Amino acid sequence: MAGKQNKTLIVGVVVAVVVVIAVIVGIVLVKGNGEDAVGGGESSGQIEEPTNEMDFSNIDVSVAYGDYDTMFAQSKAIQNGEMLGKVIKIEGIVSHPMNNYSIGQEDEDGSFVGTVFEIMGSSDEEDYPKDGDRVIITGKIVEKSPMNFVIQTRPQYVDILETTELIDEEEMGSDEMELLEIEE
Repeated sequence: MAGKQNKTLIVGVVVAVVVVIAVIVGIVLVKGNGEDAVGGGESSGQIEEPTNEMDFSNIDVSVAYGDYDTMFAQSKAIQNGEMLGKVIKIEGIVSHPMNNYSIGQEDEDGSFVGTVFEIMGSSDEEDYPKDGDRVIITGKIVEKSPMNFVIQTRPQYVDILETTELIDEEEMGSDEMELLEIEE
C-alpha cells in the first residue's frame, strides 16, 4: 500500500510541474504576441498601437533635409533603443529596397543612412510614398520586436514634398527613348 501512495505522490508532483511549465509557456506566448503595450521607456518587445488621436505637438527630435550627420546620429540612437517612446520629425528620402520602408539621407559620397518606418492603418503599398520620394514623416519610436525599433505613424503624418515618377517607356516617343539611351 505504501508503494501505491508513493506512485500517487510522484504522479501528483509530475502533474504540478507540468502545470507550472504550461503556465510559464502561456505567459511567454501572450507577452510575445504584443498584448501589453510598451510604456515608460521599458524595453519589453511590445508595440504600442498608435491611434488616430496621436499627439505630435511635442516633437522630441527634428531632422532637417540635408543634415546627414544628425540623421546618422538619430538613426544610431533609434537602432540602439535610446529613442523608445520619443516623437521624431524627419525630412528625408524614402528607400524601399526590400520589405521595409526607410526614411533617410545620403552624404556627398552617396552613402544612405536611415530608419525603418511603418504607416499604421495602411495595408497596401499604394498607401506608402514611392522609393526616392522626398517626404516629411512625424511619428513615434516603438519596438517592433526585440531590439527592432521603427518609426510608427499614421497617413496624415506623412507629407510628400517631391515625388519621383518612373518613366513609362510606352508613354515616351521613340525620339525621347533614343535621347535617354544616348545620355546613359
